[in-house]
Amino acid sequence: MNRKKSIGLGIDIGTKVIKAVEISKKNKQFFLENYGEIDLDFACEYFFRSFDKKDFNPDVENISKALNELIKEAKFKSNSVVFSLPDFSTFFATFEMPPMSKKEIDSAIYFEARKYIPLPLSDIVLDWQSMENKISEKDINNVLVMAVSKKTVNNYQKISENIGLKLSAVEPEAVSLKRSFGISGDDNVCLVEIGFQSTNISLVKNGNMVMSFSFDLAGKNLTERIVEVLEIETSIAEKLKRKYGLTNFENFSGFNILEPIVSEISEKIERVINEFEKKEEIVVPKIMFSGGTSLMPGFLDYLNDKINSNRGNKIILELGKPFDRINYPKELEERMVDINANYAIALGEALKNFDK
Repeated sequence: MNRKKSIGLGIDIGTKVIKAVEISKKNKQFFLENYGEIDLDFACEYFFRSFDKKDFNPDVENISKALNELIKEAKFKSNSVVFSLPDFSTFFATFEMPPMSKKEIDSAIYFEARKYIPLPLSDIVLDWQSMENKISEKDINNVLVMAVSKKTVNNYQKISENIGLKLSAVEPEAVSLKRSFGISGDDNVCLVEIGFQSTNISLVKNGNMVMSFSFDLAGKNLTERIVEVLEIETSIAEKLKRKYGLTNFENFSGFNILEPIVSEISEKIERVINEFEKKEEIVVPKIMFSGGTSLMPGFLDYLNDKINSNRGNKIILELGKPFDRINYPKELEERMVDINANYAIALGEALKNFDK
């Protein structure tokens, strides 16, 4: 007898686009049921009123409006949702805990976190995970702590209520991305998500996320650079960026215009990896990319040449393919490069619905 098919919805609310993925599970296999996106310019120019280091306030009313349109159009079937938290709204900290059980760490983590989280504990929600493969009652436990303001969580709760869905969970983008790529076991890897507003770098050691770092240099800066140099409208600059990227075409000298910014992104990625390798005494063999900017023509080739020119050990740079382990309609095959890059986080959130 076949088990009843279950279903899960993940929604990635970015600073420019909302993306959603709905999957089902049957007989231990995952199936893509539906996916969709809506540009945030649909409702207003700025959906996020602030995203500084102290707070992150999504525009509840306008995001709810856009999501209701997306859900209506896509006809999602789920009655619950998992939302992503932009990593620039999440505090990450790593530290050691003495030998103790998981239950004891749950109780003690708040006291230790006060040393690392620059916000009153009464104002935040904490979560943690082991950086080892198991909790030890005999040895030191290395843990990764994630903190987000209660106000942010409450805003996502309001959004879920406004769209008529139960909020199953909220989690940092980096955690969703790791799940989406199916990283586990002995994997040592660097995950790089290059979105519109920011770039996030996450480092994984032995299948466990050890650190996550974000900076405000991404697709938006590349588009603004084209606007500045060519003195054209943003919409036209965005199209040129996506179509030609770092290549040169007729009067568009993409390499000359964008190389300084791409070089800076490359240097930041390289610096984070070098510090991680030195601290953890390991070699990172691979960088897996996601996000629309990673599809820009010439982008990964440039990063590959620049990063590997400074390394003794060659590192592989590749676009992640999270949907390779998801069954999807054959007619989507030609679009999978784009889907893999742009919907990786939303897929990771959808998969969370099936975590034990």
